[in-house]
Amino acid sequence: MLLPAAVLLPSTKALLNRRVAGVSDSLAAVPLRFEILGPVRAFRGAERVDLGPAKQRAVLAVLLLSPGKPVPVHRIIDAVWGDDPPENGPNVVQKYVAGLRRVLDPDRVPRTPGELLALTDGGYVLRAVALDADDFRARLARADAERQAGNVTEAAGIAHDALDLWHGEALGGLTGPVFETARNRLAEEQASAWELWAEIELSQGTDSGLLSELGRLVEEFPLREGLRAQLMIALQRAGRQAEALAAFRDAREYFLDQLGAEPGERMQEAHRRILRDEAVYVEAVDPWAGRDVTPQVTVVPAFPPPSSPAPPFAPFAAPAPLAAPAPFAAPAPFAAPVPFVLSPPHRSEVRWFEVLAAAALPIVVCTFGSWIWFAWAAAQRKTRHEMVAAIAYFAGFIAVIVLLAINPAPLESDDLSSAEDAGLLLAAILSLTASVHGAILASHGGDNRQARARRQLARQFAAVDPAGARQAGIGRPDLLRAFDDGGLLDLNHAPAQEIARLRGVGPAEAQRIVQDRYQRGPYRQISDLVTRGLLAPATLRRIEPWLICVPPG
Repeated sequence: MLLPAAVLLPSTKALLNRRVAGVSDSLAAVPLRFEILGPVRAFRGAERVDLGPAKQRAVLAVLLLSPGKPVPVHRIIDAVWGDDPPENGPNVVQKYVAGLRRVLDPDRVPRTPGELLALTDGGYVLRAVALDADDFRARLARADAERQAGNVTEAAGIAHDALDLWHGEALGGLTGPVFETARNRLAEEQASAWELWAEIELSQGTDSGLLSELGRLVEEFPLREGLRAQLMIALQRAGRQAEALAAFRDAREYFLDQLGAEPGERMQEAHRRILRDEAVYVEAVDPWAGRDVTPQVTVVPAFPPPSSPAPPFAPFAAPAPLAAPAPFAAPAPFAAPVPFVLSPPHRSEVRWFEVLAAAALPIVVCTFGSWIWFAWAAAQRKTRHEMVAAIAYFAGFIAVIVLLAINPAPLESDDLSSAEDAGLLLAAILSLTASVHGAILASHGGDNRQARARRQLARQFAAVDPAGARQAGIGRPDLLRAFDDGGLLDLNHAPAQEIARLRGVGPAEAQRIVQDRYQRGPYRQISDLVTRGLLAPATLRRIEPWLICVPPG
C-alpha cells in the first residue's frame, strides 16, 4: 500500500533533520586540537581541518599565540600584513574570522555570536583551545618532576614524547616580526627541552647513543652552551678526549667570531676537568632558567658613579684551577667570569664621501644618473624607501628623454620647442631634488646587511638567555660593550636620552616611554608602544627594526 506524498514528504524531512542534528551533535562532541610547533594546523579528532588561505591561517596563528585572551584588530593587522596593511583592514580581518568560524565551529548558526571564536570589547578571542605548545610544556614539567623524583627512565621517555610533538619549524611559513619573535621563543623552549633530555640520558650513563644527536643539536642551536658542554661530556665518557677538547676549541672560535666573547664558565669548567682527565659530572639544570645558555661578559658602565673609582681594564687571564671534587660530589662553585677589555659601542658616523657622491652624482651626469645612487643604496640597505626613490628618479629620467624626443626643434632654429623646454625644466628639477634627497639620506646613514645580521644574532642571543643579554649590554648604546649588536635599543633598559635619538621620537616621547615602563611594567613586545598609546603605528614601523625588549631580571 502506497502512502500519499503529503504524508511521506514531511516524515522524510523530519528523518533527515534528525540525522543532520545527530551529525552536528557528533561534530560538536569531537574536540578541536591546534598545532603551532610546525605549520599551523587544526584537527577534529583524527581529521585535519582545512583552515583556508594563508592569510586566514595567519589570523588564526595570531589568536593561538594568545589563547583565551582578546587580541585587538590592529594587532592582528600589524602581525599579518606588517608594513603593507590592506585599505580596509578591519573588514578584511572580519572576513577571515568569518571563514575560521565556518570551519572551526560548523554548528554555529550564521550571523550569531561565536562561542569558540568570539568578539569582545578588547578584540577577538579564541576560547577553550587545546594547543600542542601547552601540551609540550606540560609534558616537560612532568619530565622534570620525574627526574627530580629519581625516576630517570620515565623522565627520559616523557621528555622525548614532548619533543615528538614538534613537526618542523614553529609557525612554519609565517613571516613578520610578531611571528619571528614567537618562533624564537618557542625554539628556545625546544632547545631547553633537548638539554633536559640529554641531561637525563647522561645521568643514566647512556652516552654513546647521544653523540650523533648532540652533534646535530649543536648545529641547530649553536648558541646553547649547555648542549655543547653535554657533547663534551659525552665525548669524554666515550673515551674520545681529544674530540671533546676539539669541540671546546670549535665553540670558543664560534663565540669569539660571532659574539666577541669567551665561552661561559660551564664550558670552561668542563674543559679544565677534561684536560686534567677528571670525571665531569652532570649539573642539574632548570630547563626554564636559561642561565647556562650563552657566553658571559662583564659589562662596565660608560660613566661609573662618582662614589666609586673607574674599573680597571685587565688583559685576558685564565681563572685559577679549581680543586678536584670528591667522588660523586657536585662540581665546585663556578668562579666569576673573566673580565674583558670592552670596546666602545658602535656608533653610525656620517660617511662624508658617500654624502658628497650622492649630492654630486645627479648634477655631474645631468639627471641621467640621478637614480644610480638610490639603486646602489637600495641594494646595500635592502630598504623600500631607496628602491622606490630609484624607480621614481629613473621614471623621471625616461620622461625627460621622451619630452626631448617627441617634438625636437629644427637644428637651424634658435628657439626650443615647448616639449624641449619642459624636458630641460624637468631635468633641472630632478637633478636638484635627487642631489638634496641623496645627500640627506646618505648623511643619516643606513641599514646594511651586516648590521641586520648582527641584530638578528643579538635577538637570538637575548631570546636564548635574557640574563646574558642584559649582562652583555644588548640594546644599551650608553654602555661599553664587548660586541656590536647592530644598533639595537632595549626599550626596557635604555635611558631616555638614547630613546630620544630614534627617528620620529622626541625627548618628550622618550620620557613618557621610560615613565610608562616603570608605572605599568616592562614592555613584553615592541607593539606595546602602540597599544599603550605612546607612539603612532607609522612611527613604530620606521624604528621597529632597531628595537628590542630584553626582559628585566
